[in-house]
Formats: sequence, C-alpha cells, structure tokens
Amino acid sequence: MNFVSNRVIVTPDTITYTPAQQAAAWDAFINQDPYLSKHRGEYAQRNGAFLPMVFRADLSISQDISRRLGGNANSLQVRFDILNFTNLLSSDWGVSQGFVTTRPLTFVGVDASGAPTYRLANVGLNLISRSFQKNVSTFDVWRMQLGVRYMFNW
Repeated sequence: MNFVSNRVIVTPDTITYTPAQQAAAWDAFINQDPYLSKHRGEYAQRNGAFLPMVFRADLSISQDISRRLGGNANSLQVRFDILNFTNLLSSDWGVSQGFVTTRPLTFVGVDASGAPTYRLANVGLNLISRSFQKNVSTFDVWRMQLGVRYMFNW
C-alpha cells in the first residue's frame, strides 16, 4: 500500500506524518482488530465486522402501600430505579462503543507508476490506532430515578 505525506493541522499545532510512519500505523491498526487481521489482504465484506457487545442491566425496587379509604383499597407505589446498574459497579461495564472512523484511508490519487496512493486518517494530531472508542453519552452512564404512583380504586 502506498502512502503520501500527511500534514495534520490542529490550530495552533501542525505535524507531518511520513509515508513510512503511516504504513507502520496502518499495519498496527490492522493487527489490533480481530476481523481485519484475519482478513488481511482481502476485501472487507459488508457487515463483516461488528461493534463490541454491550452488557447492561437495570435494577428496580418497588414497594406498594395499600390503604382502605371509603370502602375501596387505594395503593401508593414507591419505586427506585438504577438504570445501567452494571456501570455503577464498574465504569468499564455497560458502555457502548462506536467506530473511531468509518474511513480509515483516504484515496489521494495515483503516483507516477499508476499505483494508488492513500492517507491514513487521524484523530486530532494522532494517526488512528484502534477501531473502536467508548461512546460519550448519558445512555452509557448509570442513572437513578425515584417514582411515586397513586392508584385509585373507585
């Protein structure tokens, strides 16, 4: 695979990666990914690679309190929920991951011999080094909620 120089500008810093640096980073990128390393030198199949599995569990505790008012039973329910309880136990659990990039290579053109040339994608000032990164959203952290419900029985 042929790489061309990659000048990365993130104000106020600038860094230039040589073709050799990009080739080494590309090789390391392939080696760290189970699907890519198994299919090195082949075309990637559509939907051939999958996002890592997320294991998430919620915890809910509720208590019903019943009273007879006017001959009818009425209930008050107090409920305490911990959503993504596994993330409360460990910050590494219950967190989804997404692709760092869906385009690790950018086609630049062809060289004098007609061979295609590429640039390796970067994240900030660094060349990509892994396939997945943790998502940062409120759905990936634990949350608590308290609820009260009054049930009328007429």
